[in-house]
Amino acid sequence: MMDPVKQSEVKHFVRANDICCLGLMETKVPPHHFDSISSNLFLGWKWKANYDFSARGRIWVGWNPILVDFNCLYVSSQMIHDEIKFLHSGSFLHFTAVYGDHTFVARRPLWTDLIRLSPTLSDSPWMVCGDFNAIRDSSDRMGSPNTWPPSFDDLNECLFQAELEDLRYVGF
Repeated sequence: MMDPVKQSEVKHFVRANDICCLGLMETKVPPHHFDSISSNLFLGWKWKANYDFSARGRIWVGWNPILVDFNCLYVSSQMIHDEIKFLHSGSFLHFTAVYGDHTFVARRPLWTDLIRLSPTLSDSPWMVCGDFNAIRDSSDRMGSPNTWPPSFDDLNECLFQAELEDLRYVGF
């Protein structure tokens, strides 16, 4: 997000798709630039980042307060979990922005957090999105040997236990 071209791409994507809330992963923005960059993306938007858990602010969540109320419920180094209420309809959903760590051992707390949250949200819509830095099956892996270490099962096991479905979307 330090690159003005990337900022422009995000602005265009949000405007073209009429988005009122979004998660940005791997921003690589130092904390002292967070306020200036986030406030310049969309006038009037509010932002939450996980700098308390990650010096590089790996996850940002932004929302338009004219359209949604945002209640941050949990932040970690790998996720920001919140409740979003749509002001025009009064409906709400739980939204979890994820940026999984690059090693399978360091991702384990993410799986634990998602599984722990799941029973508390069984009667609520819940969208979990982002980059898990994990694959569900060997066909998701490009340019590497077709071996399947046991640690690769962690994502599938998490999705199963948390009762989540993979919608197979690739972002920009």
